Amino acid sequence: MTPKASTVSDAKRSVRRFISGQRSLLTPSILFVVLLVIAALHGPHLFTSDGLAGALIGASPLVVATMAITPIAIAGPAGVDLSIGPAMTLINIEIVLGLTKIGFTGPVAVFVFAIGLGVLLQAAMGALIAVLRVSTVVVTLAVYLVLDGLNTVILPHAEGAAPAWLSSWGSASTIFSPVLYVPLAAFVLWALISRTTFFRNIRLMGANDKTAFVSGIPLISTRIGAHVIAGVFVGIASLMYTGLIGSADPTAGASFTLSAVTALVIGGASLGGGHAKGLGSVLGAMDIWLISYVLSTFNFGLNASYWVQFTTGAVLVVSLVAGGILTNASGNRQWQEKWLLGWGK
Repeated sequence: MTPKASTVSDAKRSVRRFISGQRSLLTPSILFVVLLVIAALHGPHLFTSDGLAGALIGASPLVVATMAITPIAIAGPAGVDLSIGPAMTLINIEIVLGLTKIGFTGPVAVFVFAIGLGVLLQAAMGALIAVLRVSTVVVTLAVYLVLDGLNTVILPHAEGAAPAWLSSWGSASTIFSPVLYVPLAAFVLWALISRTTFFRNIRLMGANDKTAFVSGIPLISTRIGAHVIAGVFVGIASLMYTGLIGSADPTAGASFTLSAVTALVIGGASLGGGHAKGLGSVLGAMDIWLISYVLSTFNFGLNASYWVQFTTGAVLVVSLVAGGILTNASGNRQWQEKWLLGWGK
């Protein structure tokens, strides 16, 4: 084989590997495009300045929350964080009531508090899971129940007001505001973290913890570290949620947990561990938000909430089926590569 032919062959293999690695993004990407087209036809207000600003603040809490549970899903096995909703709600309550009461309402203090509390909660769960070797689902479900009850005890009903600089996020009329800058900072942070050796260790542990252990990866500290990363994004998501509603509300826990986990699965994450992408989580969360938006443009009356749940469930089932086909059907995979590349073997 000549050097030129070898180079071309290597390029083909590299492109094939790239396509194979991005296959999990195909389903959420197609769904995203389809929903955008429907929105353009039936709800074009989304593409105005006000509409885009509203979409940013409306979708950002869910987007960042889904990113928060992604490293836990990667760490596996059965890495589903069911505590995300009540954890965000607790931070929301403490920002509005706790920090306001003691006079710490500046941006730096609020950001440090929110991220610090998120990290503390996640590190505690990570330690329980790693040291006691308890299932992630069991621990996070227990924390979900504890925090959900605690939130209701602290605040039986919605009240209070977020700091003025934070509550103004919910009324932003342009995308060029903290509503855009904070999620962008979260994306940059994710991009930096995901390229570290430590994050690669999390992936290896999630794919096969025995192999990771033999390779010299410290499993306990790596699992706790995955939860610490998640805690940072839990804090950011809580800030975005507080900016969205402008007050403290103890009732959002269940809905955020369900939406974030659904978005994670639609985004192509493997709940068995080892495989999930930040971009997939973002696309999955945007898909969930777009489903709600598109359905809101139709007049379903009192049945609107039912149709949102029905459609989300149907999309989840279709995404799982499509993901399974794309992952397991080797014949279809080879056909897709040939069709996309236009190259034969």
